[in-house]
Amino acid sequence: MLKKKNSPASMDTVIGEYTTIIGNVDSEGSLKILGKIEGDIKAGGDIYIESTSTINGNIYGSNVYVSGKINGNIIAKGILHLQAQARLYGDIEVSSIVTDEGAIFQGTCKMIELPEDEAAATSSGKSSSRLKIRHDDLDEDSTEI
Repeated sequence: MLKKKNSPASMDTVIGEYTTIIGNVDSEGSLKILGKIEGDIKAGGDIYIESTSTINGNIYGSNVYVSGKINGNIIAKGILHLQAQARLYGDIEVSSIVTDEGAIFQGTCKMIELPEDEAAATSSGKSSSRLKIRHDDLDEDSTEI
């Protein structure tokens, strides 16, 4: 049985595999990136960083799905999903994180809590149990969770 990949029903903007953008990218909708971007990415919707992509800059979005390589920070109001091929070198600030086996993340993580109305707007409507760790709950001397 084939594993279904998270992909949107429709995509506002697609940046192709053989495209390089030097500069910032701003969108009110969703983005799917297959190419290379040297700059910050801001989207009002979801951001999909595919396995062929390389990003050198910060990313700001609702939900961020990563399969490619990122050198920069990520702020996601909803889910950050690091898929098996993901390589993330930077800090993250998210309300929820999912990592697949094989993903690499080097940086610090800050968990944020959204107000109820914002959390409902960014959720996908699926109910699942996720481990949520608040930064305040961790012991500074603790190495295990």
